Amino acid sequence: MLKKVGKLAAVGALSLSLVGTSYIMHEPSKVEAAVKKVLPDNHKIQELEVEWGKTHPQGAIIHVGDKKGTLLIRVDQPKTEWNIEWVNWAISKPTVVSFQMHDKLSNQSQIIPFYFDSKYVNNGGKRWANDQTLRYGMMKFSDFANPKYFAALAIYLPQKYNQNGTYWFGGPVQEEGQVKAYFFEDVDVVEDAMKRVGNSGTFPLMNKVMWGKTELWKGQLGKVTIKQPTTLWKRSDDGQLKKERILKVGDEYRVYRYYDEKNGLYGVGGGMVIERDSSSVLYETPSKRNLRLVKIIHGEM
Repeated sequence: MLKKVGKLAAVGALSLSLVGTSYIMHEPSKVEAAVKKVLPDNHKIQELEVEWGKTHPQGAIIHVGDKKGTLLIRVDQPKTEWNIEWVNWAISKPTVVSFQMHDKLSNQSQIIPFYFDSKYVNNGGKRWANDQTLRYGMMKFSDFANPKYFAALAIYLPQKYNQNGTYWFGGPVQEEGQVKAYFFEDVDVVEDAMKRVGNSGTFPLMNKVMWGKTELWKGQLGKVTIKQPTTLWKRSDDGQLKKERILKVGDEYRVYRYYDEKNGLYGVGGGMVIERDSSSVLYETPSKRNLRLVKIIHGEM
């Protein structure tokens, strides 16, 4: 409702009435853009040493050292021994399960110093008076519809909590190689990491692995960039190549296979191929740095 101040209408202002009194909320004199959080570059992610502790309590020993920042943990399903827990989780779809982390490798107390939940608790703060938990992190399962789904966890460590910076991680973990750990230094990206867990997610990376105009995919051999208008061919059922369309200069296409036919053919998916011709097509292979990132996304490093 627009109020009048004297004989003038308060234009460009919001009027609020409370117990017969009018308050004018003036518009700001300038518009300020929202500050967008800058996420760390994918290549800054570090792979941490994880060793398997066979003695009681059985679990993974994660070597963080003196680093401060966000610890990211991926727990895959056991490969050598069938586990009914993972089968049941795919059915019940829990938000969290009893993963835990301790700053002591032995003589652990009943108080869990590093606790993982589905929500970020006050940036790792206390949930009640005399709360003895040191830090709170988050956890989330990836896509339960995928038979190879995994558990993702993240916790911010603003300091070193023991002399060696070595932490015990356990719970529903039963074999070596099940746990992988990564680290982004000097940044809290716990919530950002959880947003990247799920179908087509990039956890533990913050972004897709881009290579030029296209995303680098697992199983991709390379890519071709069109330098001159080039024909895209499609292989028919009888094996013959038929013209599909003309590709534009500057376009990029992923290469999945190479056929030693004619002068060479690049398989770009869907039965489509491009003839090898250095004058009109530039073929490149991905860098080792980018291949490393793709392997990390798929839990292979």
